[in-house]
Amino acid sequence: MDPALLSLRAVLVRAADPADAASRTAALNTVLRALLARFDDARYADAARALFGLPPGKAGTTLTRRREAAALACGHDVDHFRKRVEPRLVERLAWMLWQYSEHFRLTPIVAPRLSRAATAMPSLPADVFAWELTDHEAQLSRVWASVYALRAELLTLDRMAAMSADRQEVARQAITAAWRYGVLRADIADYLDAYPPGGFGALTEVTPERLTALAGWTPELGAEDIDMLTRTARTHRDRVGFVAAMRTEVALGNAWLDPWLDRRTTDKEAP
Repeated sequence: MDPALLSLRAVLVRAADPADAASRTAALNTVLRALLARFDDARYADAARALFGLPPGKAGTTLTRRREAAALACGHDVDHFRKRVEPRLVERLAWMLWQYSEHFRLTPIVAPRLSRAATAMPSLPADVFAWELTDHEAQLSRVWASVYALRAELLTLDRMAAMSADRQEVARQAITAAWRYGVLRADIADYLDAYPPGGFGALTEVTPERLTALAGWTPELGAEDIDMLTRTARTHRDRVGFVAAMRTEVALGNAWLDPWLDRRTTDKEAP
């Protein structure tokens, strides 16, 4: 395997132990599987996946068998596939991998790496600076937890739109995403209140907009709407309380819901 592949930033940030080649190899396999799952050429997507041992192919088989499965998936004979199609698919996957890695290279915001704790955390010394460092890490962890919580809800919305889910189900999920969005903005605001720009905080060089965008696409909202979601989430951290408090905000609700519902309609009507 080309060592350059194991040094890609998209691989390093996913490796449990970036210093270990086996860990980086496992991370590279994860990245490749994710890219193949959303291979951007619909005609040859199944062929690309089969070539690399994913369904409709079979893992653990020889390259010859995988080529046969890939050729069958795209309707070509094996010889034509090997000479004409396979090089283009490999080149396209390499381009996708490069683009994906460039995204990580150009995005300086990376969640803190976690490692397995072998023992219980030692007692903190009676030192104000040690307490502040611990409090900082706790608040930073809450921010990243909220980033991933929002991302989970947005990914669920993407899946529901692709599956043409029931309108009411999409609306309910979009409301959950709005709640998570508000909580994330509230957590970012709390963090920046405690660690304003110019201090040692890890996020002081990052705008709330850039950090929120890491979770995924959300409807464009005005400053007043974002402030409303943030303030409501700050006082109502639970979904039930948040939804009850936002019930009268009809215009804001429509601004958030309509893009999701329109997307569902567009996806459902797509050939």
